[in-house]
Amino acid sequence: MRAFDGISIPGRRVLTITAALLAAAWLAGCGGAGSGGGGTDPDPCSITNVNTGTQDSWLVGIDPPANLRWSHTGAATAVKIELLKAGAVVATVAASTPNDGFFPWTPSTGGQPNGTDFGLRVTALGETGCAGERNGLTLVDVTGCSLTSTTVVVDSLVAGQAKELTWTGAHTSGTVDIELWQDDLGGEPQLVGIIAAGTPADGSFTWDPVDSFHFGTNDWFKLRIVDPLVPGCETLGEPFRLVDRDICSCAIIGFPAGSAFNLGQDVPLTVSQVNGHGLVNLKLMAGAEPVPGGTIAVNIPVDAAWHWTVSDYGYTGADRTKFHVKAIDATDGYCVGLSDVFSIR
Repeated sequence: MRAFDGISIPGRRVLTITAALLAAAWLAGCGGAGSGGGGTDPDPCSITNVNTGTQDSWLVGIDPPANLRWSHTGAATAVKIELLKAGAVVATVAASTPNDGFFPWTPSTGGQPNGTDFGLRVTALGETGCAGERNGLTLVDVTGCSLTSTTVVVDSLVAGQAKELTWTGAHTSGTVDIELWQDDLGGEPQLVGIIAAGTPADGSFTWDPVDSFHFGTNDWFKLRIVDPLVPGCETLGEPFRLVDRDICSCAIIGFPAGSAFNLGQDVPLTVSQVNGHGLVNLKLMAGAEPVPGGTIAVNIPVDAAWHWTVSDYGYTGADRTKFHVKAIDATDGYCVGLSDVFSIR
């Protein structure tokens, strides 16, 4: 009965041995050193699923930060994020940031040329070779976007012919819209027509054929070149004359823009036409709207002085500073012209 020391205390020694055996068995089953088990050792380091969601293209300087995400395993608590171009590191986005699978990235080219070959690399700090990448990103830096029209018109542009339009630009998104505007009415310029939309911003475009967009012959056309993706990046060229021999047009001359007339004042007007029928009707306009009952005259000959006794024809609007006289060809209702803006006191 003395095979084991202490066996004389019933049950005591047996319980002690049993507890020790259970502890050893538990350690062996939980991956203790040299055990060959799979429990407490950390998973190997990995950085996978590096992504920016569905977005893979940015205008640097305009677009907001992008959500960079990744999946990870292992014990690394921090990562380094780098910008790649053609697979090579060109900038450090973050030297150290928590390895929590998320980073708000402000897109930047890192001083590199725009391109479609950018990428992002996420590397676990302290873990050699533990990294993941997202490539095929497009970055276009439009910071400081600028455009300047360089088109020169010596005499007149003639509708139906071709004209090379030129400009200089920097930091554009890659395309521009080219528009024809008209700006001789003393008010806000008005869009006449779209010459080209989304054409490459390479500094040159052949407008063929030149078209007045049924506006007719006029001395105050302008070209507007604008980057459609960059607010405020645009240029408005110098005024030029455009001659459209097929479209009737009218012009009213006789007083400068911003004139102020008194009711009952005598104002001489002259209406000129190109490709018209020689007679026009005159109406009073308040801004872009005709004044009710504001027929000034009917069948007035063009190219001859005509005197208007100023009247507002009962106009009750508050703004009396944006009146125009509108001339309409007596035969062709699409052949119209507006005087410069004036006030009636």
